[in-house]
Amino acid sequence: MIDQTLTASRWFALPLLCLGLAGCGSSSSSSGQPSTAQTIGNVLMFQSTKPPAPDQLPKEENDGQSICPEVIVADGGAAVRAQAGQDSSGLRYQISITNVARECTSTGNGGFRLKVGVEGRVLLGPAGGAGSYGATLTTTVSRGTTTVARRASRVGGTISSGQGGVDFSHVEDGIVVPAGSGDVEIIVGLGQGGAVTPARNRRR
Repeated sequence: MIDQTLTASRWFALPLLCLGLAGCGSSSSSSGQPSTAQTIGNVLMFQSTKPPAPDQLPKEENDGQSICPEVIVADGGAAVRAQAGQDSSGLRYQISITNVARECTSTGNGGFRLKVGVEGRVLLGPAGGAGSYGATLTTTVSRGTTTVARRASRVGGTISSGQGGVDFSHVEDGIVVPAGSGDVEIIVGLGQGGAVTPARNRRR
């Protein structure tokens, strides 16, 4: 099973950095320039006297928790199947994604390290039999129009005689998403060997 901690993430605790700094919010001096306290707060939080642009900061939900971008299953990439005939009786096997999860760990200034987990199942059809079955799982991460990472891995399992199916799990780790502008998309999909159909445009 995928570690349930994959579904939660925290980038950094901004309130802790504001303790004791009177100007750590959005206030500024009467001249329109950042106050001394606010400048110190910016240096502590962002390693700069000025904060980054708003779209470079981790977005927050209403409860103040940082958002780790959702995992999207590509259109046409939720399952692959092999047929020995035109009707359902000719189905040999089906490999499908049953669950996805992710974990984000801040690397500072809006960048983060990403882990993506996928659970799935190999299911025999009426025309199938014992054996090993697999498909290519593609994981693509992009920020705006730039592809940050694209990984392809073989997933599946071996079904013994008398079994109807078997579960599998796969984790892609060490994906580094740099700081920058634009929404981050995490797309996974199954294919027989090549790329799956791109997912429809979705924004967080």
